[in-house]
Amino acid sequence: MADDSQGMLAFLGVAPDPQLLDHDLINLPNAEQYQEPAVSTRRHESLVTAGSVLTGVTLVGGVALLLYGGWRLLFDGGGALDAVLAGIGLLLAATHWGWVHVAEYVGLTIDARQADETDARRGRWLATIEPYPRFSVATSVAEDATTRVQRFLHRPVLTERNTFTFVRETDLEHTHPADASAEVIATDVEAMRRQARLQTDRMRDLWDAASTAYSAALLNAQDDQERLAAQRAAARALSEHINASLLDAPLVE
Repeated sequence: MADDSQGMLAFLGVAPDPQLLDHDLINLPNAEQYQEPAVSTRRHESLVTAGSVLTGVTLVGGVALLLYGGWRLLFDGGGALDAVLAGIGLLLAATHWGWVHVAEYVGLTIDARQADETDARRGRWLATIEPYPRFSVATSVAEDATTRVQRFLHRPVLTERNTFTFVRETDLEHTHPADASAEVIATDVEAMRRQARLQTDRMRDLWDAASTAYSAALLNAQDDQERLAAQRAAARALSEHINASLLDAPLVE
């Protein structure tokens, strides 16, 4: 654990990798994985439907006005009003497909805005991910009816793009025989989850101490020497936090 603590310093000032929104997402604990809220597409569908209806209504209405005005002009001595009605009918009939295009354009505009909002939400979530180790617990049942209880370490790693992502490793594993009682299994799971939660909280506290000191010292940093001083400040804060934690009680609730 001490190695993980000291290794945190390598992640100071490093941004999370966008792959955490893609195939690396599974390497985070389930509770921390990004969940995209459901986005309704009914507005787009409703607009297209409305455009289709208006297209039909415009075509039928335009043809009706054209026939009425034309009939009056040709066979019934119609006047200026009938000519206007015929002209309106011709215009409506000739442009009736425009409603579909307008509806589709508005729908695509709404979709584009929703996509931008989705990207913004994903970006805000990604910015909240901090590079400290996490621990989680999961259970599974094998074909021979044994129950396996695993504690996973979600460990931050640096990428070639100078960003960080996570890898998931099995940190601890208990296997209970098929005849093990539910009480025994539940007790084991609860104990492992308690330890996972406490260890995760400890690593988060260590990261907060180091990153806070680093950010404060970096505010006025103008060159590499001052940035190095900011890293030293973070290292001192991390060391002090570790030393203070050694005086605390063991990891129990």
